[in-house]
Amino acid sequence: MPSAKEISALYHEDLDHFTPYIEQLPVHHEYFRKKMEEICQQGTLLDIGCAMGVLLEEAKKKGMKATGIDLSKDAIKYCRKHGLTAFHGTLNSRPGLERGGFDVVTAFQVIEHERDPLKMMGRVYSLLKKGGMVVLATPNYGGFWRKLMGRRWFGFAHPEHVVLLDFNSMRLLLEKAGFRDIEIRADTPRPFPLSFAFTRAGDYFLWAAWLLKPIGKLLDRFNIINPINPWDDMIAFARK
Repeated sequence: MPSAKEISALYHEDLDHFTPYIEQLPVHHEYFRKKMEEICQQGTLLDIGCAMGVLLEEAKKKGMKATGIDLSKDAIKYCRKHGLTAFHGTLNSRPGLERGGFDVVTAFQVIEHERDPLKMMGRVYSLLKKGGMVVLATPNYGGFWRKLMGRRWFGFAHPEHVVLLDFNSMRLLLEKAGFRDIEIRADTPRPFPLSFAFTRAGDYFLWAAWLLKPIGKLLDRFNIINPINPWDDMIAFARK
């Protein structure tokens, strides 16, 4: 397990790092709009790893009081520039987060970066009101694509991914942290164009890039949405 200092060194502190995400904002808005429909709750929300604040915006549209937290100072500047409430730091380093102060806590693509996921979930538990909901999305180590792709699986592509979970270990983690009413399932794919799937596949399968990337460029001409979840994400819902 790398040290916290080694993991921190992997993160970029420049807005250019977020350029691909910003270019795909409509895709992320559509995804998080649907996630808010699934959450279907009012009150206060804390989004851990809020990035460009897309979930915060969609939560505000639903009438929620939404707060974000992120390790990236540039992400926080971006959020504040767009009128969102967001703070720099982590759950453990950020003072002033009220115990029992949130109806919903979300963490999309975050827990795989945590050296101590149980400690993180204990902190999340303390921040939730009684009956409050936690929502986690993360790559599924037990999924089809990991078994098919082996060492080239997307979940392994980022060195800052230090903990990988499957359905069973996710359930065990949530139970140990004290959560109940746990539901874990495959997540719905983000509505990227089908061309994007071929372009990304060319990045991972270099031996086939000569074929995959031209197919991606060809598909750019058509408005076809990728129907599958090649990132193998799973999503978990649980209550305090």
